[in-house]
Amino acid sequence: MYIYHPLRRLIRFEAYGILFILAGMFGALLTVLPPDSLLVVLLIFIAASSAFGFVINDISDMALDARAVKPRNPLADGSLSCRTAKQVSYFFLLLSVGCMVLMPVHLLPVELAVMFVFVTYSFFIEAKNIAGLDLVYHALFPALYGLLGYMLYHPPDLTGLVFFVLLGIFGAVGELCNEIRDLEKDRSERKNTVVLVGERRGFYLMMTLMVMAFAIIGIFSSGEPGFFWLLPFLPLGLVLIYPVWKAMNEPGYRQKFVDVINTRAIVLAVVMLAVYGIVRFTGYI
Repeated sequence: MYIYHPLRRLIRFEAYGILFILAGMFGALLTVLPPDSLLVVLLIFIAASSAFGFVINDISDMALDARAVKPRNPLADGSLSCRTAKQVSYFFLLLSVGCMVLMPVHLLPVELAVMFVFVTYSFFIEAKNIAGLDLVYHALFPALYGLLGYMLYHPPDLTGLVFFVLLGIFGAVGELCNEIRDLEKDRSERKNTVVLVGERRGFYLMMTLMVMAFAIIGIFSSGEPGFFWLLPFLPLGLVLIYPVWKAMNEPGYRQKFVDVINTRAIVLAVVMLAVYGIVRFTGYI
């Protein structure tokens, strides 16, 4: 992955940006209302604001990441200058603000929450260094994007709340993945959740959260008309849980399992989105 262009490594769109965009799209489509041009603006906001968050996070982590043998952060290995990274962050910030101006005013509190969470994750509060709060913040990243998609066409209700909670759980799982992978580097500098509870408990917490999420999906889809189509996806949860189990028992796999889970999550989300589109088109919901 280190041969990628430094800007691509800085923005890391394929790592989480795709999942964030899918969260927003899914949120909008769950309302069962026809999308319009505002959805395009929202998706641009999601891409721009998340890129802004990734860039400022790499800026804040530059010194710590430089201790790694092969830093993922292009600022840490010198392949990109901090000045360039700041210019890139300003661009994405301005693009995000421009999208906020174009979107409905009732979304503004959630949009501001997105920007607040990204900034204070890396600076000021530095939530990424506070055990417990790191998981809450990372849970809010996809959850707020999904909520924006839903609220674009529909006021919050039970379906929107369940969707928000599920995205939050998977967001927290993503943070635990990163913390386990970076444990050796972070151990001496940070007090995040995995540093506090330990690696093995971190793995068990991840799997518990995943099982909880799929249990919520099963209960909700069984009792809510129009969501029975989700039930066949429940066994596929194993394709996300298995890499966690393997990484816990095979130390050599721990640098790979985050990318494996991200890739599988993207594929699963795209398939679910396609199935949802089919059942809507055929009039099932």
